[in-house]
Formats: sequence, structure tokens, C-alpha cells
Amino acid sequence: MSASVRSHAAAVACAAALMLALAGDAIAGSLDIPVRGAGLSFGNSRTFDGLRINFRDRDLESIRGITVSLWAPAPKSTGRIRGLSLGLVGTGAARLDGITLNLVGAGAERLRGLVVGGIGVGSDDFTGVGLGGLGVGGDRLHGVMAGGLGVGGDDLAGVFVGGLGVGGDRLAGLFVGGLGIGGDNLDGVFIGGLGIGGDNLDGVFIGGLGVGCDRLTGVALAAGGLRADRFAGLAACGAYLRGDTLEGVGVGAWNRFGGHVEGLQVGIINYAAELHGVQVGLLNYAGNNTRGTRWLPGLNCHFGD
Repeated sequence: MSASVRSHAAAVACAAALMLALAGDAIAGSLDIPVRGAGLSFGNSRTFDGLRINFRDRDLESIRGITVSLWAPAPKSTGRIRGLSLGLVGTGAARLDGITLNLVGAGAERLRGLVVGGIGVGSDDFTGVGLGGLGVGGDRLHGVMAGGLGVGGDDLAGVFVGGLGVGGDRLAGLFVGGLGIGGDNLDGVFIGGLGIGGDNLDGVFIGGLGVGCDRLTGVALAAGGLRADRFAGLAACGAYLRGDTLEGVGVGAWNRFGGHVEGLQVGIINYAAELHGVQVGLLNYAGNNTRGTRWLPGLNCHFGD
């Protein structure tokens, strides 16, 4: 066989091999270079290691490396992406591990790592650092999260900042809400521009206008008022301090407890249906004192039963 014939045969063989490869990639929905599943991928490769560029993510299995997605993913997300994920609209996987940066929004059933969404970030289970232009939301959020408008979820633990507010069922850590913070069980340090509300509060609570809850243990401070069925610790405000039970120190202009007070009350007017401690104020009432000593100016006290 002449050299020209051999050369022509080799060219035909290479062309045939390339056509077969392209046909295989077309069926798979991607073109992978240099080998299928690794290197550089154009299209919706489902399992790939390397740099992957795709228009729309769907039916993913396992992607490792760098993936770039240009459009919104399919409605149902599957599979796992590990590494760097970049999306103009969003990235489509059930699990995202690593760094995820999406211009519009970022969401998955499970998120791990650094996640940034231009509009927002959402997940059932998120551990890491999250930044959402409007907000961050999910069932379980653990780490450092910030939302332009707010952050909300069922179980929040870590450091959270919401432009307007932060809300959830269980909150533990450091929380800052531009307007306020609300939840069922709050444990940690909480700062609300206007106020803080919840059922059971343990820690330090600072509300611009006020703090209200069923039970508060720790320190509560407000320029306006404080309200709880039971205070244990320090409760201090500039206006109305109201509750049923106080164990500790209560400071307020109008300091009123309709039940049991054990400790110190300081205010312009102090009222305790049952006092075991000391009251200091312009006018003080201890309901369990003997007649004639229940209302006293300056100082009132009751010790013993």
C-alpha cells in the first residue's frame, strides 16, 4: 500500500473515530475533551471531573471541579456538585459542596460551604457561609448567614444578620435584626432595632423599643418596655417593665409585677403583689406587707415569708 493510500486511510479512520465520539457525546448531552467524564465538558454531562460548561443543569449525578451554568436548572434537582459552581441564573443539584456563586439565586436540598445568591439563598440543610441579596431561608441553617432583607428558618445556629429581621423556631448564637428578631426558643445574644419577641429566651437581649416573651433568663435591655411572664436575671428599660414573676433585678420607670418578686426593683413607681427583697423608687408597693407599709415612698422591703 502506497504512503498516500495509507495516509488517506488513517485520515478516514480518524474522521470516523471523531464522528463516533461526537455521536456518543450527543447522545449523552455533552462533548467531553479529552475523554468522556473528565477534562473539559460542554453540555449537560451528568458525571464529570474537571471544567464543565452547561446551558441548563438537569438529571445530574456527580460533578467535581468547576461547573458553569448559564440558565435556570430543571425543576427537580438531582445529584451532587463538589467544587466551584458558577451560575448566571442558578445551579441545579440536590447537594452543593464548596463555593457556589449565582447571579440570581442559589438553592439545593443540602448546601455546604460558601454560597452567594444575588436575590437569595435557600436550602433544607445549609452549613457554612451564606449571603443573599434579599434573604437566606431554610429548615436548618448553621454557620454565618446574612440577608439584605432577612434570614428565616426552623433551626438557626451561628451568626445571623437580617437587614429587616431574623426569624425562626430555634435560634442559637449571635443575631442582629434591623427591625427585629422573633422565634420560639432563643438562646444567645440578640439585637433587634425595634424589638425582640419569642416564647423562651435565654441570654442577652437588646431591643430598641422593647422585648416581649413568655420566659426570659439572662439580661434584657430596652429603651422602651419589657414584658414577660417570668424574668430571671437583669431586666432594665426606660419605660414600662411588666411581668408576673421577677427573680433578680428589675429597672423601669413603671415597674410592675403582678405575682412574685424576689430581688431588687428600681423605678419611679415599683409594684409587687408579693415582694421578697427591696424596692427603691419614688413610690413603692409590696402587697404582702402589713397594712400601712404596703405603699411607701423612697424605699420598701420585705424579708422572710
